[in-house]
Amino acid sequence: MADWRAIARGGFAIVWQARQESLNRLVAVKVDERKLDTEAEQRRFLREAGAAGRMSGHPGIVTVHDAGLLGDDRPFLVMELCPGGSLTRWMTQDPRPSQRRVRDVGVRIADALAAAHLLGVLHRDVKPANILIDAYNNAGLADFGLAALIDPDTPLSETVEAITPAYAPPEVFAKKPLTEYADVYSLAATLYAVLSGHAPRWSDTTETPSIPELIKRQRAPIRRIPGVDKAFMDVLLRAMAENPEDRPTASQFRDQLAALTLSTKLAPRPLEATSDQPSPPPATEDPVAAEAEPATAKGERRWEHRGLIILAVGAVIIAIASGIVLVNLFSRDEPTASPTPTPPATSSTASPAGTPVVIPAGFIDCTEHLGMDTYCASRPECWAGILALSDIPMQATPQVCDQPHVYQTFIAGRLTYELRRQSQLESDAHIRRVCTKEIANSMLRSRDRRSDWEIFVLGPQQPDEYYFRCIIGRGERTGALRFQAPG
Repeated sequence: MADWRAIARGGFAIVWQARQESLNRLVAVKVDERKLDTEAEQRRFLREAGAAGRMSGHPGIVTVHDAGLLGDDRPFLVMELCPGGSLTRWMTQDPRPSQRRVRDVGVRIADALAAAHLLGVLHRDVKPANILIDAYNNAGLADFGLAALIDPDTPLSETVEAITPAYAPPEVFAKKPLTEYADVYSLAATLYAVLSGHAPRWSDTTETPSIPELIKRQRAPIRRIPGVDKAFMDVLLRAMAENPEDRPTASQFRDQLAALTLSTKLAPRPLEATSDQPSPPPATEDPVAAEAEPATAKGERRWEHRGLIILAVGAVIIAIASGIVLVNLFSRDEPTASPTPTPPATSSTASPAGTPVVIPAGFIDCTEHLGMDTYCASRPECWAGILALSDIPMQATPQVCDQPHVYQTFIAGRLTYELRRQSQLESDAHIRRVCTKEIANSMLRSRDRRSDWEIFVLGPQQPDEYYFRCIIGRGERTGALRFQAPG
């Protein structure tokens, strides 16, 4: 393998594009962060990854070329590279796909699940991000081997962390054994999400509710999607019945979908979230007018910028003098390959909507998970401190990450408007959704996660930048951080 390039990051894995030199072709290599410490876990992963490889001849299953374990026992899959991305993009696509197109994807994936179930293989984590579109615009189901890492004996809290709760069937939260009907539920929930814009009983918020709240949501009825064919909704709702035995098998679900007569008209706009499921504030067309909105996201510490100057460099000096214990952030091992290339930065301060954007150096594309040209830090970017005066956009002092520093970048995102005031950033609905402690902690190792992070938003720091940054730290209260590079 050569020419490694990180192209996506999920909750537990990084996807790399690499060139398979023997055949001179591009492939996708998915490396899971969860280590398989026992022989039983390793055998189960290799067994089900092998089954996925044998099923790769099915048109609805993404081809698996290879699978194995890295030297530190992290599992990986080498798969067909699917340039069309995943169904996550369809949830916000404009124009939206037609009901017939969504149904056709459902038929194809249900047939793939039926083939897998005949071999005794369950997927366990069917969701939009695991249904990929290949170079010929066909859908395929991915991640059979990695989804098998969900152990039936895993505690509920860890199970919920390992899967995507929005698409999980009720039996997951009741800790009942999973059967083929669980995959059917998750596929129906996925089709529902593509049609409505969000998963059943869910909103488009990125926050994950507590386990009691998740269990409560599972008891709520699933709303019909306005504008979707009644027969289509009937099929989806039956496939998402609370009792697994009341759902069809994968082959029955495939046949029920195939029998529908649907219009080729575009699907309706995304369904608005229910009143008991809070959704983020709507985006404002005029970013300047949006400054009347609250300046911080829910759950974050409120503070006024006017007249405030943050002398974070002083905090660094105090921290060093006090001998504060420093933590390691965003230090993740990577496959033993050549370093990720760093693409050049674009030369505009605000990238117009609809134009191609070069991913900033040191970041990877997280659009499928977080939306709207959002980038996750793939290597550390550090700051000695920030200066905030009145409503002037914040300026930060760069710092070498090997040295004590106060803040680090965890998310960046494309700006499509001219930034004139700091309040524009802090009232931006998308920024408020992605600059959160929950997302920051999801990018950290478990031992580094905290509930008391300070989070700030920076605008472009150089004339040729076009993106905002979400930065994390512990500020003046506790002091400096230190990054230790992998290896």
